[in-house]
Amino acid sequence: MPIIKIPTAFNIDLEFEGADLGRRLVAYLIDLLIRIAYMVLVGMLISRNVSNSNTEDVLIFIFMIIPVSLYYLISEILMKGQSLGKRAMDIKVVSLIGNTPSLSQILLRWMFRLVESPIFTLAIILTMAEESSAFSILISLAIAIIPVIIVFRSEYNQRLGDIAAGTIMVRTRQRHTIQDTIFREIDQVDYVPQFSQILRLSDKDLSKIKSVLDSSMRNNDWAMATRMSEKIKQVLHIETDMEPATFLETLLNDYNYLVTRK
Repeated sequence: MPIIKIPTAFNIDLEFEGADLGRRLVAYLIDLLIRIAYMVLVGMLISRNVSNSNTEDVLIFIFMIIPVSLYYLISEILMKGQSLGKRAMDIKVVSLIGNTPSLSQILLRWMFRLVESPIFTLAIILTMAEESSAFSILISLAIAIIPVIIVFRSEYNQRLGDIAAGTIMVRTRQRHTIQDTIFREIDQVDYVPQFSQILRLSDKDLSKIKSVLDSSMRNNDWAMATRMSEKIKQVLHIETDMEPATFLETLLNDYNYLVTRK
């Protein structure tokens, strides 16, 4: 799976496992089937119970066109960056710092989706194809290809709506354990914290420290841990000769000890 690295203010890179195009395509098809099934069901109910054509058109617009158009907007708001298809394929939308996308970001993605949708593109292609001119064919091909090119050429495999909204599509984990959090069990009865300044950092900052420490241990690459250690020492005015791994681990232990004993 592609690994997306995003620079942060800590002079480190946040790492996300990017959602590959195969998963994104299957997620889209699942969402498409859900919307089609909904439209068929609603259409059948309306046609069987309404005889007036004008009333039927109004009901179709209210109960079919509007809900289907708002499908992604509503689902990503309620499901925090996911639709039913995305959840089934274990992917989600996040902001560029890994947070749940804001309402404005989801809204912006949805607005761009209205013109990036394959269905919208297909409709334009079919309309222009009727003219049978070379220029129309070229325009149709451009409309179909450009969104795909943008995804492949963008730094984080983003579509146009993601670039505008500042979001990316990443893999999610189905299960989380206590080891995935910043929690540390301090069993030592006479434990003495060494760096009380750690309380000046937020939980988000501590999560970044944990993420960098785990990544460094997993890849046996301590460059990021070293840079983060130096940055934290500068910010918190800490002087120590500890190795980066020991220093970061001590910070996490001190934080857990101080917070649980407030």
